[in-house]
Amino acid sequence: MWTTDTESWFLDQVEREHVRLRAYIRSMGVRAEEVDDLAQEVFLLSWQKIEEIGRDGQFGGWVRQVARRLIANERRKDGRRSRLLSHRVTQLLLDHDDGRPSEESGIDPDHDHLLELDALRDCLSRMPQEHRELLRKRYFEELSPGTIGGVLGKSSNQVRQSLLRLRRSLLLCIKSRLPARAI
Repeated sequence: MWTTDTESWFLDQVEREHVRLRAYIRSMGVRAEEVDDLAQEVFLLSWQKIEEIGRDGQFGGWVRQVARRLIANERRKDGRRSRLLSHRVTQLLLDHDDGRPSEESGIDPDHDHLLELDALRDCLSRMPQEHRELLRKRYFEELSPGTIGGVLGKSSNQVRQSLLRLRRSLLLCIKSRLPARAI
């Protein structure tokens, strides 16, 4: 049961550990704009599990364990998302910036690449403006789903789901415009 004493203890722990937790999260490879959101989620989960946390001076270790699990979950989710769209199509999205493959991309402007790029242009041109804008914010401006959600008034999960659907749709569209072969 939560008491004023429990709340006070928890707030003291959060105040004492928040800087270290944010540094730990950042050191685990989390992008800077995501650190505060993840730290907030860790503290929220900690508050929900307050009765499981001992008051033996191990709060910092406990929240770092929670953060480690959340980061591992995010990496697994990223891995699943990255398998939905091939590396080549992702590169095409990045190259679409000026309509030509960039010289720094490391991809030769060979015939297949040009066909894929033409298919991408065609598919993007058929998308509603708001869908193209969402893709632009994510892949050209490299904004996080949380940041995009803040701008659009949506949750980061809604943005992730929208991007997932758009990538699937885009991949199907590109495949339908190319000769029969794997992308």
